[in-house]
Formats: sequence, structure tokens, C-alpha cells
Amino acid sequence: MHHKHLMIIDPSVENPELESYNSLASKSPLKTSYHLPSIHNPRSMENNIQEARGLILMGSAASVHDSFRWMKNIEVILAKAIENKIPILGICFGHQFLAHIFGGSINFLWKSKKKMGIRKVKVNKNNFIKDSCEDYLIYSHREGVIKCPNDFDIFGSSSMVGIEAMAHKSLPIWSFQTHIEASKTFANKVGVNQNDFEKTIPFSNKLLNAFFEKITN
Repeated sequence: MHHKHLMIIDPSVENPELESYNSLASKSPLKTSYHLPSIHNPRSMENNIQEARGLILMGSAASVHDSFRWMKNIEVILAKAIENKIPILGICFGHQFLAHIFGGSINFLWKSKKKMGIRKVKVNKNNFIKDSCEDYLIYSHREGVIKCPNDFDIFGSSSMVGIEAMAHKSLPIWSFQTHIEASKTFANKVGVNQNDFEKTIPFSNKLLNAFFEKITN
């Protein structure tokens, strides 16, 4: 891909989150490239990172404590993005992976039990979003960030999770534990009904649009 684009990395280990990718692609102000490093050859990431204007690292059933080779491949790509100050957005696994590589701590939150649904998340204004806001977002995870890396600030929290959102103190890197990219198909998969899914759409779009502004400015 030889034009400026948004690079979307889907680290799904079995079934790609195609609907969530398509949702992101339809909302993105830039053309997108789609990468499945755990399922297909990770070389496509290497071939596209130089022309990327932004990078989104999506969710995965994998843990950051696993030692899959494709996780090393993603770390190399993130290092290149960081070196070139390319804006990065981490979602769920992506949020945890960024915390992990920057020296934060990730562990089970509910004695290894996976929890799914919607929850109210409070996001505080910072260099990512202009005003503080609180509303419902979709979640599906068992692990979470329990210690924020020193280079990051916490700017989101909820009654269930203390570190819902992080922002790097000097680089264009932000992350969310919740699935702000969730499609209707993903919502159904994690047991969220149509009414609850619709409750999350305005806040999800607001947060995604905040990131899209970063890659077009």
C-alpha cells in the first residue's frame, strides 16, 4: 500500500473480527489496511508501517503473558510506529499490550473469570478528548492493567476497572480497555442485546472520532 492510511492490526487467534474492522474502515477518514499477524503472515505489517498515518491494535483472546512469535512481530511494528511518532490506539488486548511493553502490570481482575457486558466509563479531558464525559461502553475481558506504566497517565476509570484508559505523557499513544470499535456482531457474541449495544454507540463514536482527528491533523 503506497498511500497514507490507517493501519489496523487484528490479533485474533482464531476468528478474525471482520465486522469490527469493517466498522472501523467505514468510519475512518483515511483508507485502511487490515493485518492478521496471528493467522496470516505478519510481513504485511512490515510492508505497510512506513506509510501509516495511524495504527489501531484491536482485541484478542491471547494474553500479553503468552509468548507467541506474532506478538514479537507486533512489538517490532509498534516500535517503528513509536519511533516515527505515528498515533497509536490500543483497544482491550491492545490496551494491555501497550501497558505491558512500556513496563506496566497486567493480571486477572476477577480470579480469572471472564466478564462481558456494558458498563459506564468516565473519561477525563486531556490531549485526547476536549471534555470530560461518561457513558456506556462494551467490555469483554478477564485481565486488565493493574499498574499504569510510568510514561502514561490514567484518564479513564469505572466502578469495575481502575485503569480504563491511558495516555502517553509525550507521545501520541492512547488506549482503552473497553471495545470502542465493537460491531453489532461482536456485541451479540459477547451477550450484549440490541438495546444495550445502541446505548454504547454515541460514546464509542465520540472516542473513535477523537482518534481520527489525531491522524488527519
